[in-house]
Amino acid sequence: MNKIKTKIKERLSGCMDWMEYGLRRLYGKPTMMKQFIIVLILGSFISVVSIYSLVSSIYKMGKRDAQTNMMEIKHAGNVELPNSSDSINLLKQKKYEYKQTNGRE
Repeated sequence: MNKIKTKIKERLSGCMDWMEYGLRRLYGKPTMMKQFIIVLILGSFISVVSIYSLVSSIYKMGKRDAQTNMMEIKHAGNVELPNSSDSINLLKQKKYEYKQTNGRE
């Protein structure tokens, strides 16, 4: 287990040395201002990529949910309504008593 950890540390330090050598070759010996600008640019790039991935994943989840849960409109067909239970027809057919009150009982 320790051998694996040391190999990982060696590879990471080799990668960091390679990046530092490349930056020094491009910019010369970095001053404090150059180091600050490099860190600021890298931080901005990482932030933009992070925000983009977050927004695109939320958009894709919403798009997928909308496609799977799309409401389908179906025609109800011919619906026959009962005519005898209509309150107007009941008054016409006199199937129940209709009491008219003049305000007194």
